[in-house]
Amino acid sequence: MLQPIRFYHPAVTQILNLVEQLQQWQSASTSAISTAQQQQLMAVLVHAHRYSPAWRQRLEQAAFSPSGNAMDTLSRLPALSRDDLQVDAAQFRAHWPDMPTRQIKIAQSSGSTGTPVRVEKDISRYQPLYSAISWLETQWHQRDPNRRFAVLGTGMKPARQKSWGNMHAALGYHGESEVRAAEQDSLDGHLDWLQTFQPDYVKCSPNLAGELAGRALQRGITLPLKQVLSHWERISPRDRALCQQAFAAPIIDRYSCEELGWLALECPTHGKLHAVSPTVLLEIVDDELNPCPPGTPGRVLATSLQNAVMPLIRYDLGDLAQWGEPCGCGLAWPVIDKLWGRERHMIELSNGTRIPMPFLGDEIGRIKAVRQFQIRQYQGLDLELLVSSDRSLTQEELHRLQQIFTRNGLADIPLHIRDQQQIDWGKGRKRQEFIRIDQGWQAG
Repeated sequence: MLQPIRFYHPAVTQILNLVEQLQQWQSASTSAISTAQQQQLMAVLVHAHRYSPAWRQRLEQAAFSPSGNAMDTLSRLPALSRDDLQVDAAQFRAHWPDMPTRQIKIAQSSGSTGTPVRVEKDISRYQPLYSAISWLETQWHQRDPNRRFAVLGTGMKPARQKSWGNMHAALGYHGESEVRAAEQDSLDGHLDWLQTFQPDYVKCSPNLAGELAGRALQRGITLPLKQVLSHWERISPRDRALCQQAFAAPIIDRYSCEELGWLALECPTHGKLHAVSPTVLLEIVDDELNPCPPGTPGRVLATSLQNAVMPLIRYDLGDLAQWGEPCGCGLAWPVIDKLWGRERHMIELSNGTRIPMPFLGDEIGRIKAVRQFQIRQYQGLDLELLVSSDRSLTQEELHRLQQIFTRNGLADIPLHIRDQQQIDWGKGRKRQEFIRIDQGWQAG
């Protein structure tokens, strides 16, 4: 249906223009995307070499030349660590002489690694681009901005609006939204609020979504949810199953970080994650920084193709992931087949090697009685599995837990299973399913 001509606020017009450009990337071929990424990467490298002391030194050590191949230069650069940014953040800035300082925003990571970092962003570029990708993801998953949207997040200030934000209001969408602090009420309190508000979409951590779904099943509560939007944490099969059972709603995965913004979005057709090629160049590498083939877990390095204020090039996110085969949906953006979690989620074996935990959340979470769990590895390699459940675990369930560790090559490492009502997750908004304890294990 033909619509009358409308004039939008310049900020909204810019976002819509960016959406149009992102849609062109959607229909582009793999070779066209690679060429465009290399052009943008070279622009980042040239800018970083000119204005950043730390990057100038690194690039010259990598034999950088503006007339050379950007990807070859990238492969010769060392990974950028959190420690690098903490120790020498000012040296990684690439401020140009007439840059408006009012455009700079400090983004701080959650500190879930124990090492929070602060990254400078050019908000005049970052904010509209972030909004455009958000709008694109909304279209992918066919959300209706005229419907109600609820957000449950740690540290958030409660608020209620007559739209999902200024952009949606400017485009004529008026679905109500409400934000609530997750830590300021109980599961029952949140469920009561959701029953009253009756949202169609909820954004929260997948752990919280699973807990809400489990509690809703216990109370016989149903909610008219269409989708649960993942926020902050890795999704376990158990959380997906509970949300489907309680709310008949899927959990939509999104991969992002405070330092760079959107990294990958869930494919609406096949459920895998597509790297957001227009704005970030992702690598999955081994310990020698060599590319990992599809199906092989490795470290995730991210290069921002848009942040000129403080370039992040081969930034080590501390995550483990593996590439998948190209997606049948037709989108040529690279496919992340699996996110394993944090790089520090590696169990140490008796021979000194470390392996990712393929069962983390996948196998343990399928045991119905397990509501929450945490794995701890102590000096001496002992493993402790803390399990939170609504009742005591049966001998059969304890045996199944033991077998999970045995099947995954951990039979020679002592395992201690502790059943308890509540797990102390500590401070911070990200729950750590695996932690290391710098002391020997003691009973009790």
